[in-house]
Order: sequence, then structure tokens, then C-alpha cells
Amino acid sequence: MIELRRFPPHPVRGVRIYKVSRGCGPFIDVTLDFEPADEGFEFEVQDGILADWEWPEDLPRFFSALARGVREELGHEAYRMAVAVRAVLRAARAHPIDSGEFSFYAGGERAAREAVARAFGEPPRAEEWTD
Repeated sequence: MIELRRFPPHPVRGVRIYKVSRGCGPFIDVTLDFEPADEGFEFEVQDGILADWEWPEDLPRFFSALARGVREELGHEAYRMAVAVRAVLRAARAHPIDSGEFSFYAGGERAAREAVARAFGEPPRAEEWTD
């Protein structure tokens, strides 16, 4: 039986994902911390994130999509790891037209890839997000 490595083995802080396309396309700018937890996956949003967003009813969907992207990426079989993480959204920016659930989901995937790469000192898993 293969022993699974535990993620994260240590805190991984300040993982920033900034994605903007020329013209129209997904826009995302988020910064997350990944901290060891006892077990499973926890997601938190720091108070005041996007507090000035014009449509506050969008935020639960955006944050849920971000969490889903992180959780699903960390569960990818290629990593062969046991996830015990508390992911904390520390900062975020959104665009009124080019941000949506897809951009937050994809941003979550990218943030998880970057966090795994930093935690284990290996290149990020190949991306499937294209412009």
C-alpha cells in the first residue's frame, strides 16, 4: 500500500492568483493561505473580503466556487496525498463583468496547484485552463 503524503506539511501563505484576459474573459485576483488542520478540508473567508462589491448577493456563489475549485484540485488522484487543510481567503478582487463562478472556481484550482508546488517543492500540475 502506498503511503499518502499529508497536505500541507507546513503553512503555505500568500498564494496569489491573478488572471486577466485581454479583452473579455475570466478575471480573478485572490490570495489564500493554506494551513495544516486536524483532518479534512475547511474553507474560511476573512471578514471584509469584497465588502464594497456592488452585488453582495454574488459573493456566496463566488466564494463557494473558489472553495470547490480548491477542494477538487487537492483531491486530484495525481497528488496522492491526504488533505488536512484550512484554506483561508485573505484578499480578493473581482470585475463586474468578467468575474463569475467559473473564474473563482478556476482560480481555486490554480491556487491549490500553486500551494501544492510550494509545499513539496515540485512544479505545479499541468493546467487545463486556457484563454
